[in-house]
Amino acid sequence: MRKITRKGEILAALEKVCAAYREQGPAEAVACCETEMLQHKVKFPLLETFTRGLYECLPETEQLAFCDRIAALRTIGGNVLLGIMLQERLTAHFLPSFGKAAEYIAAGEQWYVCDIIGERVFGYALLHQPERTLPELERLARHPSFWVVRSLGAGSHYAIKKGLEKTAVRRVFALLLSLCNTRNKEVRQGVGWAAKTTARFHPDIIAENRLRIQNEDQVPGWFRTKIKIGLARHQHAQGDNG
Repeated sequence: MRKITRKGEILAALEKVCAAYREQGPAEAVACCETEMLQHKVKFPLLETFTRGLYECLPETEQLAFCDRIAALRTIGGNVLLGIMLQERLTAHFLPSFGKAAEYIAAGEQWYVCDIIGERVFGYALLHQPERTLPELERLARHPSFWVVRSLGAGSHYAIKKGLEKTAVRRVFALLLSLCNTRNKEVRQGVGWAAKTTARFHPDIIAENRLRIQNEDQVPGWFRTKIKIGLARHQHAQGDNG
């Protein structure tokens, strides 16, 4: 295993994978992708650059089959590839991309699969198409896989941190509140992460929901703790900027 740190190395690997696809087909291209990229230490931004190039290289009709083969390898970096490939497909294939992301997350059964794909698909979509995305997040909140439900927290955290509009944040926080009584620790991780981020960037939304948050019959202590941490980080940031 080597460490890949330069864009030039990424572009060289991309050319090899694309050549393998053109000359030998998808199976060989996946194998080349594994040996050239996924078996090595590569920073996520470089993997994202690689994937966007791969998206341009692969015919649209072959992209999901390629992703299925990558998912079967069960590598950490492969999740970045899956997330960005589906992200690129959101414009033309919005709902199918959501469905495929949920499929990969549920099958992955690991926290990092949730967070990597959740941020890059659900979070990106929420940030850029909130009105279209919010109903889908509310639907996925009832998904039978708790891994998928956890991923909504990761996606929400990403979108809020990146500047999601306040009206959408209010709706996201309402969704988080609806999930706060879960007993599943993975869902708590995701929901708590997004709640903490809401408090850090939008303390006014926390204030709007103060009475409900303080109601111990409706909101558990762990959720309030996440809110307190987020508010403290907001105050600290204000002090730094003062």
